[in-house]
Amino acid sequence: MRRGWKMALSGGLRCCRRVLSWVPVLVIVLVVLWSYYAYVFELCLVTVLSPAEKVIYLIFYHAIFVFFTWTYWKSIFTLPQQPNQKFHLSCTDKERYENEERPEVQKQMLVDMAKKLPVYTRTGSGAVRFCDRCHLIKPDRCHHCSVCAVCVLKMDHHCPWGNCPVFALSSMSSFSSLWPACFLSAL
Repeated sequence: MRRGWKMALSGGLRCCRRVLSWVPVLVIVLVVLWSYYAYVFELCLVTVLSPAEKVIYLIFYHAIFVFFTWTYWKSIFTLPQQPNQKFHLSCTDKERYENEERPEVQKQMLVDMAKKLPVYTRTGSGAVRFCDRCHLIKPDRCHHCSVCAVCVLKMDHHCPWGNCPVFALSSMSSFSSLWPACFLSAL
């Protein structure tokens, strides 16, 4: 009975966490909708008097708005990339690694397994980077995400604010993040 209660609580917490993870996304969408209203309707259609100036402002704004919307959509709904299967330990290697009690032997086992992999980054002590949760040798720029519960490639472009997106279009994301500054400076 007690175990079932804990499982139900855990499931409820997971559900709440999943729902709450969309709050930042909702906030950003609401800010974008408010800024769209303020810029297009209040500034361009009401405040600006010259029809030519209105057209220029609207074309410029909508071009950048489309870039922003597309990159934001892609960043939210693109799943994070995970390391290739060749970085995972085989069942026998995993069992040997877990059964070995001496840390220096475990370290040497990882070095031997990593020789055939394109891995250059090491830990501060010079050891091969290894994820205990995913049981894999971590490729460069790969880290374990506690939100996604998996190892994520290019973790430096991974953000839990967007529900664990991978910003594969980092240059477009950087470009689209400038749009609020452009329009605030125009005001």
